[in-house]
Amino acid sequence: MKYLLRIAALLLLCTAPLSSLMAGDPPGQIAVSPSMFELNIGTKPLTQSIRLKNLKKHPIILKVDVYNWTLDGNNSLKEIAPTAQSIDQWMIINPVSFTIDPGKEQVIRFSIRPTTTPDPGEHRAIIFFTEQPPKDKAGGVEVLFKLGVAVYAYADPIRHAGVLTSISLDRAGSMIKVGLQNSGNVHTRLKGEYSIWKPGSFPGFKKTGMDLTKEQPEGFIAGGNMNNTPVLAGNRRVITTSIPLPAENKGSYVVAVQGTVDDRKIEKVFP
Repeated sequence: MKYLLRIAALLLLCTAPLSSLMAGDPPGQIAVSPSMFELNIGTKPLTQSIRLKNLKKHPIILKVDVYNWTLDGNNSLKEIAPTAQSIDQWMIINPVSFTIDPGKEQVIRFSIRPTTTPDPGEHRAIIFFTEQPPKDKAGGVEVLFKLGVAVYAYADPIRHAGVLTSISLDRAGSMIKVGLQNSGNVHTRLKGEYSIWKPGSFPGFKKTGMDLTKEQPEGFIAGGNMNNTPVLAGNRRVITTSIPLPAENKGSYVVAVQGTVDDRKIEKVFP
């Protein structure tokens, strides 16, 4: 029996630990750099590289594929048919199949070579690295992984037009809901953080700076990054972020959200 695990690298499109799914080495023990590309393109070829490192204790065999993609109504990655303007049709990748020994690295190079003048705005592709079953392994349960690296390519003129339409705290569902509308020709997203505080202890955005890597003032309960799933051009979406609301004394806390949407500052406090 074989299971294929898909790990999409969208900003969402990032790897996640999967050690709970199998004994021994988790299938996610692969380091990838970078996990996403944002590139400016024109009519000239453009070359980039991806570095993969095998952190497992045994060799892995990988196959490379590239697809055009979009996000469906549930904000999930969806492979779609190529078009004359999708960069998966313009990409050359080398190598497309290889083995990485334990602790070793492999560099994969790709070149974008437009066959026509790119239309203004965003052009996308996703490069999938799919683990292949070992040729000498028979029987048992096999857990493979599929890692995706998103490529966003921008052709001038680009237009950023993301707007925050709503932001709310769903206390019953322990989540923050952010409504975004994108009238531009490139994707938009909320980049920011949330923090949870005991009543009367939130010191304000200027005092905290919302830097979650530093020691927080008294009264700080928890914090983290907001879900930054992209909203593609011409779409309107609600992006949800699950947060660890206190189980006891529900309602006795303050939630603060700070971030940006296309460089517009967002600050919201839920008392």
